[in-house]
Amino acid sequence: MNEKKYVGSGKKVGNYDLVNFTISEDKTKDAWIEYNGRRFLKMTIGKKKEVDQYGKTHSIWLDEWKPDEKSEPQKTETDLPF
Repeated sequence: MNEKKYVGSGKKVGNYDLVNFTISEDKTKDAWIEYNGRRFLKMTIGKKKEVDQYGKTHSIWLDEWKPDEKSEPQKTETDLPF
């Protein structure tokens, strides 16, 4: 498993299911991906085990998961559908 690339942190807001977070631009500038002419940044946010010294309750890291690049077997003209 790859090491997580942390890019920011956040803090739970009051008694709501909201988390305000801040992301470091310099840590994400090379992580943007292009798909169908648009740019995206894949990230994951997770609750910290303990609140840190700045009151941060959540961490944000880059989601670098990629599916296995397995190619489908090539069919030949002799392959029968049954």
